[in-house]
Amino acid sequence: MKARIGAAIAALLLFALPTSAQAAYDPLGGGSAKLTLDKGFASFLGKDGVTLSASKGAKRQGSTYTLPISGGNLDPTLGKGEVKTEGTLSFQSAKRKVPLREIRLKTKPEPLIAKVGGSQLKVASSASRSFKRVGFDSTYSAKVLKLSAKAATRLNKKLRPKSAFSAGQRIGTLIAKMEPQLLTVLEQNKASLTFDSAFLAKLASRFVSLNPIFPAEHVGATFSFPIAVGGAIAPDGAEGTLRSAGVVELLQLGGGQVFWQEPWLDLGARVQSAEVDLEPTPAFPGKIGRTGVFDAAPGATSNDPRARTISDSGVLLTLQAATAKALNDAFAEGQPLFGAGEVVGSFSFVAVGQ
Repeated sequence: MKARIGAAIAALLLFALPTSAQAAYDPLGGGSAKLTLDKGFASFLGKDGVTLSASKGAKRQGSTYTLPISGGNLDPTLGKGEVKTEGTLSFQSAKRKVPLREIRLKTKPEPLIAKVGGSQLKVASSASRSFKRVGFDSTYSAKVLKLSAKAATRLNKKLRPKSAFSAGQRIGTLIAKMEPQLLTVLEQNKASLTFDSAFLAKLASRFVSLNPIFPAEHVGATFSFPIAVGGAIAPDGAEGTLRSAGVVELLQLGGGQVFWQEPWLDLGARVQSAEVDLEPTPAFPGKIGRTGVFDAAPGATSNDPRARTISDSGVLLTLQAATAKALNDAFAEGQPLFGAGEVVGSFSFVAVGQ
C-alpha cells in the first residue's frame, strides 16, 4: 500500500515539474535561405531555353539562389516553423515568365511554398530533411527537393516548354540559416536587485521597512526574483522583456504601504514595470495595475551562444516621477523626500533561452 502511495506522489510531482511542452515559437529576425539547383535540372532548363532569375532582394551566383530571411517563427526545440523570405525567383522562356513571389519555407511538412501566378501553392517537397541548432541560430536543409504536381502543371501551362516539367522532378537542395529576433526565456535562474544605500537611508529615516514577499527573497540589501515564464529577449540583449516573480513591499506602520509585484524589465524601452498597489484605500488608489516604476540605464550585456544565455549586469534603476510622488505621498506626507531620477539600485540577471 505504501509503495502505491509513494508512486502516486511521485507521479503528481512529475506532472508538476516544468517540461519541454512549455517551449514556444520564437520570432525570426534574420538569416538566409539558399537554393542550389541540381545539375540535371539546370541542364533541363538550359536545353529548353528557360532561365531562373533572381530579383527584388534575391541574388544569384551560378546555380545558387540566396533569399534573405525577413520574418517567420520557429520552435527550436522541435525544429518546427515557417520562414518568410524576401525576393522573387522567376522562370522565364523567350516570351513568357512565371514569377515565384512571397517564398516561404516550412520545416514540417513541406519545405517550399510560394505565390505562383497569383495563387499560393506548394512548389516542392522533400523526403530528406534535417534540422540543427547552432548556438542561438538554427539550420534547416532539404537535400532532395522535388517539384510538386501543381507547380509542374502551372509552369507547363504558362511557359509551354518543349520538354514538359513533371511532378517529382528533382530541383536541387535547400539550406536555410535562421537567426532569432527574440529567444523565449526559460524559468531558470534568478534576477537580483541590490538597493542603493542612500535610497535605503531615506526609507529608514521615515521608518519604512523593505520586505520581500515569496517567491522573492533577500540577503541584506540584495533582493532576488525567480525568472518567470513569458519573457523573450534578443540574443544581443538590445530588446525584449525579462519577466520575474515575487513582490517588494514597502511598509510604514501607521502610514502607507506600497507593493511592487512581478518586476518586468523592458530592454528596448529601458523601463522596469510592476503591478503596483498603493494602500490603504481610500486614502491611496489601491491596485493601479502594471505601470512603469523605474527607468533602467543600459548595463553590461554579454551572451554565450553555446549555453544559450544572455546576461545583463549593473542595470542602474532610477525613480520615475510618478513613483517618486507615490513614495512621497505614502511615506513623507507629500513632502519631496524622493525625486525623479534618484538611484534605487542595481539590477542584474542571467537568462537562459529555450
